[in-house]
Parts: sequence; C-alpha cells; structure tokens
Amino acid sequence: MKFFHIGDLHLGKKVYDFSMIDDQKYILIQILEKAEEEKIDGILISGDIYDKGVPPVEAVRLLDWFLTELSKLKIAIFMIAGNHDSAHRLDFGSRLFQEKQIHICGSYDGSLKSIVLQDEFGEIEVFLLPFIKPALVSPFFTEEITSYQKAMELVLQEYPRKKERRNILLAHQFVTWHGEAEQSDSETKSLGGVDEIDASAFFAFDYVALGHLHRPQKIGRETIRYAGSPLAYSFSEISGKKAITKIEFKEKDDIQINPLLLSPKRPLREIKGPLEGLLKAAKAEGGSEDYIRGILTDATALNDPLGQLRVFYPNLMSLEVEARTYEEREFSYSAEDTSPKELFELFFERQNQKEMDDLQKQAVKKVWEELGDEME
Repeated sequence: MKFFHIGDLHLGKKVYDFSMIDDQKYILIQILEKAEEEKIDGILISGDIYDKGVPPVEAVRLLDWFLTELSKLKIAIFMIAGNHDSAHRLDFGSRLFQEKQIHICGSYDGSLKSIVLQDEFGEIEVFLLPFIKPALVSPFFTEEITSYQKAMELVLQEYPRKKERRNILLAHQFVTWHGEAEQSDSETKSLGGVDEIDASAFFAFDYVALGHLHRPQKIGRETIRYAGSPLAYSFSEISGKKAITKIEFKEKDDIQINPLLLSPKRPLREIKGPLEGLLKAAKAEGGSEDYIRGILTDATALNDPLGQLRVFYPNLMSLEVEARTYEEREFSYSAEDTSPKELFELFFERQNQKEMDDLQKQAVKKVWEELGDEME
C-alpha cells in the first residue's frame, strides 16, 4: 500500500503581505498529478491545513477543491488539525466525509481515532492524533499533566497497538531527538522548548507522519519524519528542497521511503549587491516574478531603490541594507606629530567604519582652510 505524507499547507498564508493562494494551488496541482502517476492509495496530511483559525474564503475553497480532486482519484484521505487550525471548524462534517474515505480529526476528545485498512500483506491501522497540549489532555486523565511529553505518553499508552499490524500515526507536535530538530523562521516558536516531545515516545509505531516543522527531516529514526511544508514560507528555507514523502508499505518492517521533489511557481531567492549592480543584473535577466529578498551593500543614500528594483522584480518582498563592518586598523600616531585635520579623518574612519571619499576630503580641506590658524 502506498501513501503520500504531506503537511503544513498553511492555506491562506501571506508572506510579507503577498498572498500565497495562487502558489499553493500550483503546488497542490503537482501533488495531485504525482498522486495519480504513482497510483497511491492514501494521503497523510499532518496538520496546519490552514494558516489561521479563521481562514479566508479562498483558502476554504482551495481545500474543498483539493479534497474533492483526491476523492475523485479514489485516494483515501487522513487529515489532522495542527496548532494553526481551528480544531472544531476542521471537524465539521467529518462523520459524513468518512463515507468518501475522507478521515478528518480536528480535536482530541479523550480517544485516539483510528482506521483499519487491508492489503495483500495484512492490516494497516492509521491513528489520527491532532495537535495536543497539557490543558487539552488533562480533563481526560486523573494524573497531573504538566508537560507536552507527559501528555503525549499518556495519550499513546491508552491505546496499545496490535503488533502484527503495520501501525501509522499522524501527529502535529514539536518532536526532537535529544533536543535536536531543524527549524525555520516561518514556524511558531516557543520559549525554552517547553513544547518539545522526544521521538522515543513514538518508537512503537511503524511510521510516524509528523507535521509542524517546515524542513523535511527524520527525527530519531528513518520512520519518524516531518514531510515539511510543500512551499517555502520564509527566506530561511530557500536552501532546502521541498518534497512529498512517498511511503510504500509491504510486509511488517518492510517500508520504502522516497522523496518526490516539488517545484514552486515562484521560488523565494535572495539578490545581494550595490543597487547599480543589481539593476544591471536584473536588466540582463529580463526581470523575474520570483519572490525576492534584496540586500543592498551601498554605503550612501539611494533614491527609491525599492521602486527601481520593482520595475524588474514586481514580487520584491523585502529590501534591506546590509550591516557593514569595518576592518579595524591599528592607528598609531603621536598627538604632537598629528594635525587636527588628520585626527578628524581618523575619527571619521572609526565612527563611520569607512574611509573618507574624495568629495568628503575636499569638504574637510575647505573647512580647514577657512578656519586657518584657529585649528593649528
């Protein structure tokens, strides 16, 4: 049986006030095409379906379209809520959707929902665990729960897996291995790692389809994985490749895992240099609709650099001026042998972290000539 594992769609998200809806539909079409090509049996969608608890109308319509198209392909859908989702909104209609093999779990109600599937190798049980935190779990247990780790351990211990089955768990949490996991700027951060859950809590499962972190990665074991977001939502993610995680289950303990790369409609990228050089390169490139972060290295004030660059890069998201450092030099001088003019030049270099240019030197020279003996 073959599955796709995806997550962190964040439908309706804006990056620097740029709506990503068009880009999200483009990437969902790719997922549908690959699903049909690979003839998958099910898709695991591990939370953060929407970017906000109250998503915009176009995001709701996009999800409706995506699920409908998957259903037309006779692909079973397994979907949970993440920390960005409104659990109860995502739950709406879930019991009706089951008739179409669309299994949605938006909120934890004291029981761990599961669906049993059958193939030529036996049974596969898919467990759906939406985002949980101690306050959501505590009402269902008499034991005091003060940490995310304890909450997860209690929830999973309540429902032991049948060892002869291949057991899959969908979860949306901050899972680490000995405190380590690769994060990016587009994720919700917590202070002090209070929401961390160690990967060892999931070792009883054959495959754990995680959501929350946006970089594809394994945590602790090959079979405990973040699929990552299908699109880059911050410039900290531009160096990584986005992919679908394809999982093929054969006999117990025989799992093949392969990434299927995705190509965005408008990738995020950085350009860096002086404005004149960036404009020259933009003209040579013929412009681009990529999402751009510009970093200017000019030392002087510029006339509307954002407007000039947007002529060629209409999707310029951010324009920054690089924080320049000046290499400290050893200034060896004697007060007796150094003139006030020279001392001023040394002060200028230290204060501005650069040498005076010719125009500035001429201005200082003129001032000194006008002051004459007063500065000697």
